[in-house]
Amino acid sequence: METAIQKILETVGTIPGQGGLLEQFDKRLRKLQRRVMFELLDSISKEEVEGLPVVLYKTVLMDGNQRPALLRLYLPTWRGYDEVFWQALGDYAILALHRVKDLEYNTAKGKIKIDIFVRTSGSGRVRSPEEIRGIIQKIAFLVDNETLPTDFTRFRSMAERRGQIGDLSKEEAAGIAALLKLLPI
Repeated sequence: METAIQKILETVGTIPGQGGLLEQFDKRLRKLQRRVMFELLDSISKEEVEGLPVVLYKTVLMDGNQRPALLRLYLPTWRGYDEVFWQALGDYAILALHRVKDLEYNTAKGKIKIDIFVRTSGSGRVRSPEEIRGIIQKIAFLVDNETLPTDFTRFRSMAERRGQIGDLSKEEAAGIAALLKLLPI
């Protein structure tokens, strides 16, 4: 982990980026986490997730860079699940899909709505609505089987901090502590 932190510090120091040091540090760390997430998702076969249906029932395609794509998904086996599981699903969906503008869920109906700017060119993965459905299905499978923990708090902190400025999240505080440990003072 220390080599990853050192690599992030070197990258932040040599590549221009948006935001302060903590935001840049957080972005680089999340990029590494995203890579690990996709390795985990790629290791899951279609046969393993057959028992957890995820239905894509509405799609509004993206309009260039002006309007995000809208995806509505139904997870029938997740109807009535506690919010902790839905929040974890939202956390990991934000991590994996990267350009999520908004994400809402309804625990009683077992539905999730995602507004996302889908990468259509460049070096990243091209994601169709069906590919995104498959990603959500695999993440739900991993959360359901306790392979992914439900204490990840990115989605919750986004929801709690809407309209607030100046609050440090737990990840940012941990990032400061790691930086102070590595930097000579």
